[in-house]
Amino acid sequence: MDMRIAVIRQECSFSKGGAERYAANLCGSLARAGHEVVVVAETFDPDIHPGIVHVPVKVNRASSASRTRSFHKRSQQAVAGLKADAVLALSRTFPADAFRVSDPLHRYWMEIRYPGPVRRFIERLNPRHRAILALEDGIFNPANTRMVVTNSLLSKKLIGERYSYPAERIHVVYNGVDLETFSPSPDLGEKATGPIRLLFVGQDFRRKGLAPLLEALALVRGHTPSLRVIGRDDPAPYRALAKSLGIADRVSFEGPSGKIQEAYRHADLFVFPTFYDPFANVCLEALACGLPVLTTSTNGSSELVVGDVEGYVVDGAEAGLAERLAAKINRFCGLPAQARTAMRHAARTKAQNFTIAANAETVVRLLSSGKGGE
Repeated sequence: MDMRIAVIRQECSFSKGGAERYAANLCGSLARAGHEVVVVAETFDPDIHPGIVHVPVKVNRASSASRTRSFHKRSQQAVAGLKADAVLALSRTFPADAFRVSDPLHRYWMEIRYPGPVRRFIERLNPRHRAILALEDGIFNPANTRMVVTNSLLSKKLIGERYSYPAERIHVVYNGVDLETFSPSPDLGEKATGPIRLLFVGQDFRRKGLAPLLEALALVRGHTPSLRVIGRDDPAPYRALAKSLGIADRVSFEGPSGKIQEAYRHADLFVFPTFYDPFANVCLEALACGLPVLTTSTNGSSELVVGDVEGYVVDGAEAGLAERLAAKINRFCGLPAQARTAMRHAARTKAQNFTIAANAETVVRLLSSGKGGE
């Protein structure tokens, strides 16, 4: 049965980060399946699908807290008049039929970012943190949100540990990937020669673990892998760190890229040592391009990676992370070419199980029935 679905996401665009690209892909897939899709957003990419209706939301940008609060309030005002069959929130807002955990669970992130209880108490007084935490409290009130959709078992576990939301109303639906846009090079990298080429892609270098990755690169012995860093963030402190570690000549900082799939195809190992991500879509994109992935257990997409098959997973705790990464990078560098090629094939095969269409179908089933599971 076709539905009229209102999707709330502050930014819905192919040119932004993973969560924004997920929103764009989901909305496009829903529209192609025949559903009437209305996107309530501040920023919307009109190329997603010609049949999608965009309801613009003007946001107060005076401060981070005002942006958070105003988008929540004004998106709810916009949704009230839409007469949708279901409301799917991809940004922090309530009420909604379903809230999908796209962004990091802020309460957990603060535990990682501010591990000391005194500092964390002080930071909770910050207007930005107060605004986000208040929204999370409202979202995970069972009276406000009919169901929660997470993209990993990790997120379901973290919600259960920090909020009193019924576990039976939390459904795990892994992300999907565009298998045509993100596809391997014809030779699947089999002709690559020279030092191993590592790739890092991320918008928040600190949370994504770039510093321990640079430290790990300096710890690798017997091999001289290079590292390509792509993403929108200030590279200056990381350039300085690379220089102090004596690896500046092996690290390139390239800023954001509009052709990220080409970067995946020209790398040998994707390294994403995030301290926390609900599900880093870049890892699934890398797998789809036939690129093995090294990531952390605090990344939901690590649940798709089997060690020594599609890549490696290391513990995400900050202490000792550089050493754990270095050990896996060294292990990968020491593999014969045939074994690395086998990992490339396994990566692509794994990604083929996670399509955008299948993800959208499951989301619609949940919205229409209120039932379902992992």
